[in-house]
Amino acid sequence: MIGIVVVSHSEKLAQGVLELASQMTRGAVPMQAVGGIDDPDNPIGTDPMQVLAAIEAVAATADDGVLVLMDLGSALLSAETALDFLDETVRAKVLLCSAPVVEGTVAAAVQATVGASLAQASAEARAALGVKIAQLAPLTGEAPETPSPAGAPAPVAPAAGQERTLALRIANKNGLHARPAAALVATAGRFAADIVVRKGEAAASAKSINQVALLGIKRGDDIIIAAAGPDAEAALAAIAALHADHFGERDEDVAEAPAAPPTAPQPAGDGVLAGAPASAGPAVGPAHVHRAGLPEITRRETDDPAREIARLDAALAQARAELEALSHRAARASDKAAAGIFEVHALLLGDDDLRRAAVARIEAEKVEAAYAWNAVMEETAAAYRKLSDGYMQARAADVLDSGTRVLRLLTGETAAPIRLARPSILVVGELSPSEAAGLDPALVLGIAAEAGGATAHAAILARSLGIPAVVGLGQGLRTVVQGQMLVLDGQAGTVLTAPDDAACRAAQDKRRAWTAAREAARAKGTAPAATRDGTVIPVMANIGGPADAARALTAGADGVGLFRTEFLFLERESAPSEDEQYAAYVAAAEAMAGRPVIIRTLDIGGDKPVAYLDTPREDNPFLGQRGARFCLARPALLRTQLRALWRAAAGRDIWIMYPMISDVAELRAVLAAQEAARRELAGEGIDVPAKVKTGIMIEVPAAAAMADKLAGLCDFLSIGTNDLTQYVMAADRGNPAVAGLCDSLHPAVLRLIARTCQAGAAAGIEVGMCGELAGEAKAAPLLLGLGLVELSMSAGLVPEVKEAVRGANLAACRALAQKALACDTAGEVRALLG
Repeated sequence: MIGIVVVSHSEKLAQGVLELASQMTRGAVPMQAVGGIDDPDNPIGTDPMQVLAAIEAVAATADDGVLVLMDLGSALLSAETALDFLDETVRAKVLLCSAPVVEGTVAAAVQATVGASLAQASAEARAALGVKIAQLAPLTGEAPETPSPAGAPAPVAPAAGQERTLALRIANKNGLHARPAAALVATAGRFAADIVVRKGEAAASAKSINQVALLGIKRGDDIIIAAAGPDAEAALAAIAALHADHFGERDEDVAEAPAAPPTAPQPAGDGVLAGAPASAGPAVGPAHVHRAGLPEITRRETDDPAREIARLDAALAQARAELEALSHRAARASDKAAAGIFEVHALLLGDDDLRRAAVARIEAEKVEAAYAWNAVMEETAAAYRKLSDGYMQARAADVLDSGTRVLRLLTGETAAPIRLARPSILVVGELSPSEAAGLDPALVLGIAAEAGGATAHAAILARSLGIPAVVGLGQGLRTVVQGQMLVLDGQAGTVLTAPDDAACRAAQDKRRAWTAAREAARAKGTAPAATRDGTVIPVMANIGGPADAARALTAGADGVGLFRTEFLFLERESAPSEDEQYAAYVAAAEAMAGRPVIIRTLDIGGDKPVAYLDTPREDNPFLGQRGARFCLARPALLRTQLRALWRAAAGRDIWIMYPMISDVAELRAVLAAQEAARRELAGEGIDVPAKVKTGIMIEVPAAAAMADKLAGLCDFLSIGTNDLTQYVMAADRGNPAVAGLCDSLHPAVLRLIARTCQAGAAAGIEVGMCGELAGEAKAAPLLLGLGLVELSMSAGLVPEVKEAVRGANLAACRALAQKALACDTAGEVRALLG
């Protein structure tokens, strides 16, 4: 018999899975579970030595080998590491399995009881998700057709004249779901006879838990058990006894299924889709539906199938790596929806069944990888479309989206660009930052996106372009067709999909008023933003590269409040050189024509991995090695950037800012590295200034609490409200369950902002803000009242914020701030702002 080892980040989860599988098999299978690490403060994680010990213990009693199932991330790495320490004789009989850990463990354990080999148990485990799909069939109205897993016993038709049959009516409350199906398989596995379960025209091997479960046998269904072989009668007698015992289950043992939760987002009403406001403003016009087209695929034969299989594997690996990087990048931008989509797409490409089907076609038909992969992708998408459940139908688009990425790698074709022939509202599934950056505001009246978050890079770019946008509209957006009239409200986060003439006229009037107000503000954009009592407030722009600087200047920005240098490091195979960085910083400074440019050092880490920087995988990257911590751990990387910054600062108004500073020790460390780089350059005879203005981001609660100490070592402070809000509220803005807490206007966040401003004033230094809150024009008077003396935002928002500053009076702003600080909730603060 084979044995099983379960590896999880959580000890409780691992033990729970083991308990479930043991219940199914009555403890007949040698199994062990390992999870967690020996750290009371941070118990979540995996230890390869624990995995090694568990495998050795199970292998001692499991003569046919050990199957190892893991949950994710470091569990895989720990299992792989454990293999390296095993004796070769044991190692040869250990198999790591990519199946879902709960369903896979149960399926493998049941198969182990019937004498399955490692390969057969692994195949059953990998196909185990099909059981869940079958159990949901009553909701979909149609069970999906799923082929038998490779290595699983196929249903064998007993020879004519040898067949013995048994007719049964199922009385179990939930039919033959996992536990009773496991009992049937375990019983059938004790006999040598070929045993088949028939439900109508469908048949399944009684020795395969997945095949039995996928029959979707419900309470009241009539089935036939057919057996042939020397012990057929004994087998049927045993199954009849099992049936009489309700397959070992009682109704009181079965929990009631909870009501299905509503899918999100919910339509706001007939003809109205509700999403997340991403860029304020109204838009009305025809829809331009952009779906990335598939590369043109023609059938081409090959005389080297092995080469084509290798090409397919390489493309799959690269596509998965790209999707994982996109997922991490989206998560770093607090765009949980996009991160989740990319993660799902990566998992789809990791499905062994898809690869196996494509490989089989390459080998059987002697065709190129692109043709085989395209055929499998189309067949899989078509199967999803046939399902009656709308949610499952929508998965066809996920298959095509992820599969197309592989096709482009195989064919070398690039995605079709977005081209609008007339002013329209752009309708997309997900807008990438590169696509957003290339949009023409004269043609793109608005953006409606099925997925995405308001803090994603694409949304930030939409705001900088001044294009109204609503994201996260969900699958309802897929019903919109080319040319359909839409009304979009980027402030409310809604899209009318069937507006009448009156609604269109009202939206046009609103659009004209909004455009006129923006033009008026833009006309005064280059003028300083002075409050009514004469205080000038610099209103600056956030940029991602030199090209954005020119747009910021045109918008009337008084400088650059945040140059995100990580964009120079992404989507490339090696880090930019000192000269390359120097050129980028100089270009941005010169584009701003003498205005100050605040350049933030590299803000990257486990939450936004870059392959060539050997970014560590962390269980919680937002609390891991990122920002200044990441760079301090890589002195050569920091030194190169600091040298480029010092050189660029010669004769230019460049300031240096460090992200994710948590305490005085970290700040002193980066300041020491900065001074060392200056002295090194001076020693080489390179012209550098004696000093540059240096500051830090206040985005960690610890930094806000220690602002008085940190301010004494800085020339300025800049508050990053995006991360600060999430850390203060312990709420991920991309998580719908807690998104309501994640509001930068919450009094708890405002109090830390006020505390930071007080510390800056006491130290005689400026305190600004470069988070998304700075771009909310309605919040400008409150922010000034809290003590901020500089605001920085997406370039497209500069004119509106400047206009808001011009209408403010500092004395009234301070009074407003005191009222806001006394509020109990973010909602009360927003009501106060009107």
